[in-house]
Amino acid sequence: MNNETDKRRNTATDLSPIQENTPAKVSGIENAPSVRFSVFARAITDAGKRLGLNVPSFRSPPHDGDLDRTLRRHSSGSIVAVRVKDRPFGAVIADLVEGVIVCNRLTQREAGDVRNTLWDAAIHVEQKSHSTSTRRPTALIHRSSHADRTAAA
Repeated sequence: MNNETDKRRNTATDLSPIQENTPAKVSGIENAPSVRFSVFARAITDAGKRLGLNVPSFRSPPHDGDLDRTLRRHSSGSIVAVRVKDRPFGAVIADLVEGVIVCNRLTQREAGDVRNTLWDAAIHVEQKSHSTSTRRPTALIHRSSHADRTAAA
């Protein structure tokens, strides 16, 4: 029964105390593709609303996994679904921008101006995320085990 897994806790039962108390390495949540997607979708939505456009809802991924972008029109509005996984993020942003343009059925001239404004909003978000990082260092001071009765202050 070496290295059995306790199904209720989904952990190995033969871990040493040192292994149990080792903190896991965690990457910044702001680097998660789904979080980045929502941040850029919100910036493009806000910019589109400032222009007086009917901004679609954004979601990810599309129902059809073979497509990079889908658009659905409803009586209550439009939905643009964009695949994020295994794609350059610039292509994802381009799909968000083009989704707004297609949903509003803009002329070529209008589309150029709107495209520039929406890309400016996306670039501003990217610059802001690099210049003002919200990450703060975290330190694990003490993690007491069940047998240890002392605690860190």
